[in-house]
Amino acid sequence: MTIKKTPVAQYSLLYLMYIIPGSCLFAKFLTGTVKYYALLALYGWLIVKKKKYRSGYALRFVILFTVSMVFTRIYTGGGAGVASLFKFLVCVLSTQIAIYCDKEHFLTRWINLATLFAAISIVMWAAFYAMPSLVNIYPGARFKTLEYQPGDVVRYQYAKGMLIYSFLEVHPTRNCGLFTEPGVHQIVLNMTLYVLLFWQDKLTFKNPKLYRRYVTIILVALVTCQSTTGYLGTIMILTVFFFGSRVEKKFRGIKGFMVGAVALGMVVLLGDYASRGKDSILYSQFIYKLFGEDGGGLDVSSGTGQYRTGTAMVCFEIMMDHPLGIGFDRFNLMKANYGSGLVAASIMQFPAVFGIPPWIILLALIFLPVILRQKPHIAALYIILFVNTTLAQTDLIYPAFFMIPMYLVGVPRKRKEEELYGQNAHPVYR
Repeated sequence: MTIKKTPVAQYSLLYLMYIIPGSCLFAKFLTGTVKYYALLALYGWLIVKKKKYRSGYALRFVILFTVSMVFTRIYTGGGAGVASLFKFLVCVLSTQIAIYCDKEHFLTRWINLATLFAAISIVMWAAFYAMPSLVNIYPGARFKTLEYQPGDVVRYQYAKGMLIYSFLEVHPTRNCGLFTEPGVHQIVLNMTLYVLLFWQDKLTFKNPKLYRRYVTIILVALVTCQSTTGYLGTIMILTVFFFGSRVEKKFRGIKGFMVGAVALGMVVLLGDYASRGKDSILYSQFIYKLFGEDGGGLDVSSGTGQYRTGTAMVCFEIMMDHPLGIGFDRFNLMKANYGSGLVAASIMQFPAVFGIPPWIILLALIFLPVILRQKPHIAALYIILFVNTTLAQTDLIYPAFFMIPMYLVGVPRKRKEEELYGQNAHPVYR
């Protein structure tokens, strides 16, 4: 039996792309910057050795991030370290290298990998949810995730497992997959769903039953994540799919199938809400976080929303007073002065730290390939999903999001895509 090198190599690169950033392995175990040095060395070696890994599009991000960091350090007298630069670059290059390893099979292999880990996460979540004591015999490595001090005693919360599935004591009833929180897991799942539903012409599934199975697994994993941001993203994806997308002939039955799947999911969620009330998934992760405790009106200050709103307000104030940015040191000081626990809103943090001009260039680099190569409503959906997620998360570049424009730029368009999306491809991104 012979093992082909390219599939093994690409799946290995896909796994790296999958866990960067936000996985327990990277955030809680392999701490520090050494991991970024190692990955950049690996990617640099691949780019130098083989021409197929090179990309002018990715190079634009490398230049943008480097110039922004240098300028901010000079302009603010510090406050923009090399670690933040390397983290950005690793996210960009992880995506580039994984795609360029084998462009033709990238999407299908990404779907295979993401769906496999989604299925594993569902099984593990269900097992630990039904029998919490199983965590004690789970063979994964145990590590600290949170330190808190109720009174005079310092206590810790732990997690277990980091290569296949992570159980977190801080989220015992939520499906976090391999990640530090369900909000990061949903990014991978929702962007996989985006590809499954809107890029059917780019995938190589010959069996509609297998395709439906993959869609079902991703949807179930999204429900078990119990992420408000994830639910909003899924609702937007499904809305655009049902009312604004054209389906490949061999997958024509998918819309009817998904209507049934969504209806079944709603019945389960409503039944959970009817039986458990404020302890239910629907209330705790959707109604409460969006509409407050009484559910009487839109109120994003409930739950973790108050910390994200606070960060966004600080960022907006900085952008108005310091359009060229203030660096991380002053930014963190202003957050601390505003209130404790402020997190996320990465899409607002970038211009506050590095300035508005590089922020505009960055968003243009990400969004323009999607706008120029996708139907307007699908491009608009991507932009809304990006904003929805980065308002709720700490990192701005996630490979699962970045793979959309990177793939559109790096992979030549087929005739079928030209028929579907028109002749408006822009050569500047080649």
